[in-house]
Amino acid sequence: MKPTDKICIIDDDEIYIFLMNKSFAAMGVTNKIISFLNGADALEELIKLKYNNEDLPSIILLDINMPIMDGWEFLTEFRKLREGISKEIQIYIVSSSIATEDIEKSKTFPEIVSYLTKPVELETLASIIK
Repeated sequence: MKPTDKICIIDDDEIYIFLMNKSFAAMGVTNKIISFLNGADALEELIKLKYNNEDLPSIILLDINMPIMDGWEFLTEFRKLREGISKEIQIYIVSSSIATEDIEKSKTFPEIVSYLTKPVELETLASIIK
């Protein structure tokens, strides 16, 4: 398995972020993980990276229920940011919600590769990185 250049985790659960960082580090599949507690902070950083011609993440793991800017709002704004970026960025919803409405709504965003429910197993993480 080759390392992924950058992974972005957007989730308001600090314990989840800690566990994801440990899981990725244990798998040795990424050189850099950036994490944010809400969509607004993540969007701000991604805008900076884009306009400073710095490396954007290849994968975004996005929670949908967060304060300040939730995952759905982030996706709406991310679409605007995405214009002019040639790099493929895969977005995975990672949520504790098993609500049919959320799963169906995720299907309306072509940017979303998959909807995963927490907790995400190591095998699933490994398959995302491949």
